Amino acid sequence: MRKEDCYFLGKITRRHGLAGNVILKMDTDQPEFYKHLESIFVEINGIVVPLFINKLGFSKLDTLNISFKNSTEALVDQSI
Repeated sequence: MRKEDCYFLGKITRRHGLAGNVILKMDTDQPEFYKHLESIFVEINGIVVPLFINKLGFSKLDTLNISFKNSTEALVDQSI
C-alpha cells in the first residue's frame, strides 16, 4: 500500500489512558460516516501500516478514541 493510495482521515494527536488507546482528530465534515471503521492505515517511520480496531467511540464531535487489536505501547508511541 502506498501513501498516495490512501485517504487522509486525520491525525493521531495523543495517547489516551493506560490501555494503549489513542485520540484521532478527524479532518472531515462528516465524522459520523466513520463510526464503524474496522481498520485504519497509519504511517509509521515512513511505512503505511494497517492497524485493526478493537473498539472506538467519539470523545468529541470530530475526535475518535480508538483501541487497536494486538497493539503494544511501542507501536502506539510510534504512531503519534
